[in-house]
Amino acid sequence: MLAVFELGLLAEKTLLSESEGQVVAVFESSFYAVLGGQWICVGLPHLGSGPLHVLCERRPLRWPAIGGGVAVTGSALRIDSRPFATLGDAFIWRPEPPASWTHAGLRLGLGAVDESFHVGAAEEGLAAVGCAQRPVKPSPLVAAAATGIDALDRVITDALSGRAPSPADSAELVTLIGLGPGLTPSGDDLLGGALIALAELDLPNVRELLWSACRNHLDRTNDISGIHLRTAALGYGAAAMHAAIQVTIRGDVNRVNQALVAVSAIGHSSGRDGFAGALIAMRAVDRYFACDEERHRVLRSI
Repeated sequence: MLAVFELGLLAEKTLLSESEGQVVAVFESSFYAVLGGQWICVGLPHLGSGPLHVLCERRPLRWPAIGGGVAVTGSALRIDSRPFATLGDAFIWRPEPPASWTHAGLRLGLGAVDESFHVGAAEEGLAAVGCAQRPVKPSPLVAAAATGIDALDRVITDALSGRAPSPADSAELVTLIGLGPGLTPSGDDLLGGALIALAELDLPNVRELLWSACRNHLDRTNDISGIHLRTAALGYGAAAMHAAIQVTIRGDVNRVNQALVAVSAIGHSSGRDGFAGALIAMRAVDRYFACDEERHRVLRSI
């Protein structure tokens, strides 16, 4: 029987607590199932580590169909009552705890990212909005997202000072949800990246204020993208996303290029869109602490 070699931390929790469910979406190299209201994504190694992932060593000859029954019996995952994969020896993936960081390290990391994170004129998605210098002529998607992106920046900036999102900013922010083509639209990826970055920066209150403006509007997107947003709101995303954010906030400049290559390989544009959202959050935090340091400098000079 096929072996599962890795379980994401949320997938493990689901498979331990829920025994029956159903396949709800099927793709060439992965499928989603829901057990007791909780989602898992079963797929092949190239999907990479992630909180919902159940990674199999190879694709079996029999791939499930939508509506197929899913069950956990002992240490085996069964599809339509047939053995599909064993779970017993799987490694449990979880992101590292939030990295210790300093403002100086964050600035160093952002500087290194700015030297390497470039967006071509023909690139799809919203990656351009993460660049320090955005293109003079935005793409139609970037133009459509502009008010929502500005609202995202203001919501994070206000949250850093303990202020809840304004009604106007909340209304503009939610226009990002479901914006763009693809299984996980670019606007969703952008918001997800910002939420994960705030978790990595160990700013749970800021993350919660951002999520409070989004959580009741997931009907604007599809179910799969919605569950990835909910997962990001818990502070979890793809391993490559965590790694790219971590090397940036720690100022680990020697690993930035490698991390950007890995995060750029996630999906069609999902990784770069998500990292752009993370950069929006990290730049807001950088500005906040820069202003705080300037205030302390002025006070010391009086």
